[in-house]
Amino acid sequence: MRILHWYILKQHLVPLLLGFGVVTFVLEMDVLFDYLDLVINRGVAPLAVLQLFVLSLGYIVALSVPCAVLVAVLMTFGRLSQDNEITALRASGVNLASILVGPLLAATLLAAGLTFFNDRILPDSNHAFANLLIDIGRMRPTVKLQEGVFITDFPGYNLLVQSVNGRTNEMRGVTIYQMNAGGPPNLILAKRGFLTYTPDGRTAVLELKDGEIHEIPADEGGSRKYRRMVFKTHIIHIQGAGAILERSVREARSDREMSASQLSQERQQVIAQDQRSTAEHLERLATYGLTARDLETLIPAGLSWEARMTTILRALAGGSPALEQVQRESPQVRTELELWRLEHEALERRAGSLSVEIHKKFSLPAACVVFVFIGAPLGMRVRRAGPAVAFVSVAFFLFYYLCLVGGEELANRLLLPPWLAMWLPNLVLGTWGLLATLRAIEVWRPRALRGNPWGRRRQGLRDALPAGPSAPGPPA
Repeated sequence: MRILHWYILKQHLVPLLLGFGVVTFVLEMDVLFDYLDLVINRGVAPLAVLQLFVLSLGYIVALSVPCAVLVAVLMTFGRLSQDNEITALRASGVNLASILVGPLLAATLLAAGLTFFNDRILPDSNHAFANLLIDIGRMRPTVKLQEGVFITDFPGYNLLVQSVNGRTNEMRGVTIYQMNAGGPPNLILAKRGFLTYTPDGRTAVLELKDGEIHEIPADEGGSRKYRRMVFKTHIIHIQGAGAILERSVREARSDREMSASQLSQERQQVIAQDQRSTAEHLERLATYGLTARDLETLIPAGLSWEARMTTILRALAGGSPALEQVQRESPQVRTELELWRLEHEALERRAGSLSVEIHKKFSLPAACVVFVFIGAPLGMRVRRAGPAVAFVSVAFFLFYYLCLVGGEELANRLLLPPWLAMWLPNLVLGTWGLLATLRAIEVWRPRALRGNPWGRRRQGLRDALPAGPSAPGPPA
């Protein structure tokens, strides 16, 4: 039996590597041309772009490994079925459940390794990727500029350029709208210009050449004036623009740059902040004459403090008649309750997004085991047909990915609990795959076939046998 397990695992190795390589390449094709543009048109060093490409593989690996497992299982069991090895195992009295032990054990170990990767390596990889983007932006500031698109990253200015030379940081066809509070914007046109940053990285310096400034000053004595100024060189210092290019070593991390423990700590801080916000709003409501007891009288008794607060906030969102009466009597109370509701919803969404990232780190690796239960019974049916394997793999993984993305969006909108949103694809596909596997190894059969489990096979053999001699007819 050990020889059989090793034999099946060896059959998985080549399809696994092949599927991993193909899926990773397909997913990277979306950004590959952007990296080539950085080297060819933007003048970024090839080594820096290569590092950027390697660091971007982190999240791609987290997606391509489960899909590679599905491809490997489909191809392996399809080949076993095509070569009639499944039939030989059945004829030899081998329980088909035993041939799944090796793939399931290997998928479990792979899922454990992928969990460690998602929790420990991927956050640091994403953090290094973000820092490298910042460094590239500092070395080549025009990398962030898109031709023919208004750039609104600079405070108080909207920038539009017709063409950008990333190697020299030169811009051509520059149009700038300088926003003025309480008045129309100033229009600045220049044939060319250069974008740099001060050494501290906080101030952007726009050096414009051969242009003009169109300005409509504020009313002076009731008269409107129009000014047009022509310049050979005009330099604009934009304070605070360097905030979009943070320092290389950053303290703050985004959700995808944190481990599960860091996300959990952040979530606890958000929950504590929500509780502090509730206490502060209750104190302010007390100054308006509405105390917590007054609110409690509007809510059914017998609930805990958290349940009462949740019920109050839901009543605010849904429109409780009693609370509406209180709000009509006091505009200050109405404003305070509305601010409380908005702040609570924002903090609740933040906590939900953190929970989504925590569960995602574990639900994606669990898909490796789920896809074994899906690929094994399907592989026995498709019989290693190349296009069929590709279509089935893409269809199931696309369904899984859409459910994952859709569930994340629903969780962020507070329409689904985070754990259900992230584990729903595994629950649905896992249940279907488990039933299909039990049927394939002849442990469970649908009710329609329970009465005569071998009826279909016998009918197939009966149809395959040649017809016997016809019975003699009655004598003439």
